[in-house]
Amino acid sequence: MLRKTIYAMPIVILTMGAVSAQMDPELQDIKGGQNSSRTELQKKNDRDIDRAYQSMMKRVPNAEKKKSDPWGDARSAPPAAGKNKQQLRIVSGEKTVSCNADEVLVSVICSEGAPDGAGCSAGSPTGLCRHK
Repeated sequence: MLRKTIYAMPIVILTMGAVSAQMDPELQDIKGGQNSSRTELQKKNDRDIDRAYQSMMKRVPNAEKKKSDPWGDARSAPPAAGKNKQQLRIVSGEKTVSCNADEVLVSVICSEGAPDGAGCSAGSPTGLCRHK
């Protein structure tokens, strides 16, 4: 037991040393209620730089609205608004599944057993219909 204590003490001491080395003395002063180490001239300079940046950003047209797309020319055009129909639809039934006249049954999955055409030998079927 004494040996474990002796081996543990250097680890505890090194850990405490590492933690205290990470503490910034300026931050400790600020937390204690003392003022920052920056001078008034430096603070004024920072405010002037911020104002200049803000005024420059206001002069840039559509700086926030327009987002650049570097690959925009390489991509194909998005589909037309009229062609945005949902291409796949999930259907379910008790013994069999069926799709609408403008759809094709692509796949059937059964909750139990194996699929048999558009239905299942046991359990309820779930199908996937695709628009023609």
